[in-house]
Order: sequence, then structure tokens, then C-alpha cells
Amino acid sequence: MARHRKPQTLPAVTLRARRQLGACLAGASALTATLLSLTVAPAAPPAPDRAPTGHMSPEPQAAP
Repeated sequence: MARHRKPQTLPAVTLRARRQLGACLAGASALTATLLSLTVAPAAPPAPDRAPTGHMSPEPQAAP
């Protein structure tokens, strides 16, 4: 029969450091995403001759 070892326990300092690192990385990621969304301009300006359609599909056009 195989013997099983007792799982190694990590020191509390290591667990706290891992949690803090995870929180810092999540915060940095959120801050970067916010700043990036504020500084990046849209790919193209809206067309002046068309009204914004939002999420609606375009009307089918008749063939000439």
C-alpha cells in the first residue's frame, strides 16, 4: 500500500504575500484598462451623412 505524505503547509507570510500580489495585479490591470479606454480614440469618426444606428441591422436595399 502506498504511503501518503502530509501536505506541506505554506507559511502565513507567503500566503499573505500571494494575496497581496494578486490584489495589486488586479488593481494595476483595472487602472491600465481605464486609462487605455480614456486615451485611445475611436478607429474612425462617425459618418456625417448617416444617423447613428446603434445595434440595429441595416435596412435591406432594393437592387437597381
